[in-house]
Parts: sequence; C-alpha cells; structure tokens
Amino acid sequence: MKLAKHKDFDSFCDDLLPTEKSICLRLRDLLQTHFPELKEKFGYGVPYYWRHSRVCFIYPASFPYSGMAEGVAFGFARGCLLSNEQGLLDLGERKEVAYVRILSEKDIREEPLLEMLHEAILLDEELKNRKSMP
Repeated sequence: MKLAKHKDFDSFCDDLLPTEKSICLRLRDLLQTHFPELKEKFGYGVPYYWRHSRVCFIYPASFPYSGMAEGVAFGFARGCLLSNEQGLLDLGERKEVAYVRILSEKDIREEPLLEMLHEAILLDEELKNRKSMP
C-alpha cells in the first residue's frame, strides 16, 4: 500500500469514501470555525493542524496504515499527555498519538472534541514556552 501525496484538502477529499468525506468536512469545519489560528498542512497524505507544532490530524480508514476498518480517526499528536476526561481517546499500542474513532458524521460529539482541542492547544503552548526557557 502506498501513501497518497495530497497537498491540499480538495485532492484529499477526492480520494475519500462518501462516509469519510462527510466526517472529514465536518471535522475541518469544526477546526476552522473554533480554531482559525491552526494552520492546515499535509503529512502522510492527510491534513494535520498546527499551531507551534502538530496539534491534531484527520486520518480516514481507507488510507494506508490507518489501523481501522471504517470511519475516520481524529487524532492528537500528543494524545498521551491529554487528560482524556471525556473517555474518548484510544492510545492503543502507541506511545504518543491517540485518537477518537468516528464511524459516521452523527457520531461527532462537538463539545467533548472542543474540550480536547482546547487542552491540546494549551499543551502545545506550554511545550513551546518550556523550549524557549533558558
């Protein structure tokens, strides 16, 4: 299996299954509406959202190495450091990255996702500040 070399959201969407597309569009809209300061960059063929470093990403099951049979993983680059008070994050066998598995658009729970995103952005800021300290 070969990783796609998407460089923009339109070409990324063109390769999605219909159910994945609706999930991805909704997640992207949620990010752009509530966190316009996040920059969208592509890595491994999928969109990552950056502030000072990678904060989160959207990874469809149909893409190589997703580890899922269906749906979309809404991942957090430093998911292991998040509180997971919402109980939605799956770390699996990974040491750092954790994700929320979303099987359909109706499964998107905005409030808990927004809470996790706020926490991830605060963590990103804290890690940046630690690096800049002497």
